[in-house]
Amino acid sequence: MLHIIKTETSYQQALSYLSQDDQMILVERACYLVTDKNLTLPSSCFVLQPDLTARGLMPLVSDLTQVVDFNGFVELTEQHVSSTTWE
Repeated sequence: MLHIIKTETSYQQALSYLSQDDQMILVERACYLVTDKNLTLPSSCFVLQPDLTARGLMPLVSDLTQVVDFNGFVELTEQHVSSTTWE
């Protein structure tokens, strides 16, 4: 399953439902999570580049962060039978 995370709070909620084969993508306000130095994002986590850019966060992104554009977002949705959006 693909978990589409829209806020910092919904990220915490989604973590308890994340299974080993799941992936997540941070969009909208959830992109601010990349600035939290105390947080280690799971390896299955991606961040939407246009949302990072709109918020001026690209310079703060670690080399370990998996950043995808809209095409990458579409590819993620194609890889999963189902998805859920966390608001």
